[in-house]
Amino acid sequence: MADTNTGIYASFSLEPVEQTFLTEKEGRPIFADKEFVRIFIAGDKHTEVYREVTENDKLRFSDAYKRFKEGAAAREQLVGTPLAQWPYLKPSQIKELEAINIYTVEQLAVLSDTAKQKLGMGANELVAAAQAFLATAENSSAASAFAAENERLKDEVTRLQEQMKQMASRFEALEIERQGGGKGRGREAA
Repeated sequence: MADTNTGIYASFSLEPVEQTFLTEKEGRPIFADKEFVRIFIAGDKHTEVYREVTENDKLRFSDAYKRFKEGAAAREQLVGTPLAQWPYLKPSQIKELEAINIYTVEQLAVLSDTAKQKLGMGANELVAAAQAFLATAENSSAASAFAAENERLKDEVTRLQEQMKQMASRFEALEIERQGGGKGRGREAA
């Protein structure tokens, strides 16, 4: 389902909502906590939906909703590399991107053409750099996994070589014992 949400993100919050009927009845403000969702499109600061959470929202943005229920703040509900952790950007660029609802390198990497136009000159280069960063990180992750596997295999080979040496010395000792024992018997018979 994540494929249908490319470029669309959600953050959930718990907000106090006044209960007008109870407020009038009690003569004092009565509030109840309600779950709200903020749905936005990366790169579009003018398109945003803010409403009470529906069952569809819980399903459509299940990962973000799960993090919300686990106590994550709105920004923590987004998955990816925060722009501030990407050394490619200047602080002013980070602020500009956050102003149009782009908070992670992953959001920047999948930016729509419309959003790129809103971002202005240099948008294609930023998106390409974000894509390259993610590809490099993925390759680096694979390289790290291969290096760890290589080290494990080297250790295994070393262990097996040591085991072979021990077996060879035991075999040699048995062979010497057998030859020494066999010659002794031959001498006694002669």
